[in-house]
Amino acid sequence: MAPPSGDDLWHGPDDQWPKHQNSSMRESIEHARRSGWHLRQTVGHGYGRIFCRRVERGGAVCKVSIFTTPQRPGDRAKDIARAVRDCPHHFADQTADLKYADDLIDSAERLLDAAENFLDAEAASVSAAEIWRKAEDLIDLALMDTEEVERIMAVAREFDLEARSLTRQGWNRGTEAGVTEGAPSSYVAAAEKRTEEASGVVAQAPHQEDPKLVALKVKLIATKGRIADVRLRFGHGRP
Repeated sequence: MAPPSGDDLWHGPDDQWPKHQNSSMRESIEHARRSGWHLRQTVGHGYGRIFCRRVERGGAVCKVSIFTTPQRPGDRAKDIARAVRDCPHHFADQTADLKYADDLIDSAERLLDAAENFLDAEAASVSAAEIWRKAEDLIDLALMDTEEVERIMAVAREFDLEARSLTRQGWNRGTEAGVTEGAPSSYVAAAEKRTEEASGVVAQAPHQEDPKLVALKVKLIATKGRIADVRLRFGHGRP
């Protein structure tokens, strides 16, 4: 089953859930909501039924019925907390979610590689142009022999070839990541968007103590730092 669209009685983990009258129950219900569970309100005297996050994908789900006035609210609150903790779908779904987040970060890294390739290519082009101008000026002044002119021009050609190679690498990496606009700012913006999406997936993961999740957080921090570094290059006269 999956939450039907347009049903006002369904509440997702990002929605405001109705407030239960018992404080212990409220805490456990809120814990379930924060863990990605869904609520289907009951029409009448009952509070509703909660479903684990697997309900978003269909198939078998964990579910717990919640009454407005349970006989032993403290025990029932513990039952809810236990159901959330022991849900077998959380960890299975989290593995898939972390893989998705990891893929997002990897694609963001490729986009940053593309952006830096283009920035480096422009720097090489600028260096080549400066050397060409210097050689031309010295030739006009007849201040150097033919061998020296050839040497300087060879250096300029090397910078030019490097610029062309870096530009091709940038295009290839950008295309691999699904972006073909060819501007460093576009690559960085796309990398930032994918990193933000990965951050959202990581933040909503129910098992925050998962070692894979901890490692992913470190990777995410590194990628965000790299985005900041690349943006700094824009502030030094580069596009």
